[in-house]
Amino acid sequence: MKYDILMAYPKPTSDSPVKLTPLSILYPGALFESQGKKVAYYDERFDSDEMLEELIKNSKEIAVSAFTGYQTGQAADILIKAKNINPDIITAVGGYHAQIFPNDVLAEDFVDKVYSEKVYGEDLFPYNERTKYHYERTEMQYFTSRGCPHQCTFCAVKSLWIPKDIKTIEYELNTLHKDIPFKEISFSDPNMTFGNYFDKDENKTHRMDRVQRIKDIGAILKKLGVKWDGNLRTPYLTKEMVEALEESGCYSLEVGCESGNDYFLKKIIKKGHGVDAIKEAVLNVSKANFSVMYSFMAQMPRETHEMLMDTLDLIDWIVATDPHARISIYTYAPYPPGPMYEDAINGVEGYPKFTPPKTMKGWANQKLMVSPIYWIAGLNFRMDNTRRNFPGDDWKLIEPYVELARKKWRERDIYEFPCDEVETLIKNQLNKKRES
Repeated sequence: MKYDILMAYPKPTSDSPVKLTPLSILYPGALFESQGKKVAYYDERFDSDEMLEELIKNSKEIAVSAFTGYQTGQAADILIKAKNINPDIITAVGGYHAQIFPNDVLAEDFVDKVYSEKVYGEDLFPYNERTKYHYERTEMQYFTSRGCPHQCTFCAVKSLWIPKDIKTIEYELNTLHKDIPFKEISFSDPNMTFGNYFDKDENKTHRMDRVQRIKDIGAILKKLGVKWDGNLRTPYLTKEMVEALEESGCYSLEVGCESGNDYFLKKIIKKGHGVDAIKEAVLNVSKANFSVMYSFMAQMPRETHEMLMDTLDLIDWIVATDPHARISIYTYAPYPPGPMYEDAINGVEGYPKFTPPKTMKGWANQKLMVSPIYWIAGLNFRMDNTRRNFPGDDWKLIEPYVELARKKWRERDIYEFPCDEVETLIKNQLNKKRES
């Protein structure tokens, strides 16, 4: 069969076990299908090289979706292969990386066009007989809304918040569940319950009740017997909201805390709240029946050592207050646009000047977000993952690194760690599990 366009999803990481539905190719694919085009889909996580080669031979265009980092390197390899197999094929890049670096991407000699807009088919329902296979073999992922208008200085994703109508959510989830009786679903909205939204048809702004929104979504999921995970901002986690989350079937939540220093949160990051809001949220969820991942960042421009120590102190307080708390600390990754990116480029206040790569493979070679503090925190506060990856006698392999991470956390020695050794060990362990 001949295709007008082949939508390709490159591997997002080399060793991640996450297998969420590849919506970043399914949404634009639905848009192209609505335009009468014949669309094929390829997912590098599951599909063979032979399948890719055959689809390339029979497609007029190939479009990859890529997030900045490892995935851009995989995307580049796919497009280079496409040009070698079918020199006449049109090669295109979409997704997050194409949005923030459209000119650099277009300058690549293996790229013919760039899909640089933020929205391609996100108002459609990308489920049909051709895409069903991609839902069946993955962990169910869904968006109840899109966009986040907050002005956090580290974030490159800012846009109007647009919620899906609750009746649309009900229809789409019921349709999916009828064919694929999933038990869990991930809501990957950038901001699940912002509250204010503009109705184009009515030409007016509405205020949505956040708690009621969770209750309405929960009512749909309860009928289906489905649990869910997602993310919320800390000021939203009132006692009333926590009750609604428990009733809705939420089993896991991620909360972006970023820093434990009040000045840094309010004046530098401009998060919209301070440490008090984080602590109140922790107190409200500490006895809830769902787990919470508290996410932080470190080593940002204008962040002093003392500010980072405030973050570590807050984490100790969180863990003591919420017995089920899980913690992640990512190193700041400079993405444009925004004030913090400019600070990184300019090397303000001693921050090592960041020179952004100009190529997709250059970005793939960057060690983005992961550093010694990431592994030290992970081996202290995400033991559920570590125990799962190293069961039984295999625990002896990771145990020395766990003990080292605990020692370094206690001593606040968070700038050096054998990261490469741990990454290799975990990668080998995951490969071992796949082969068994």
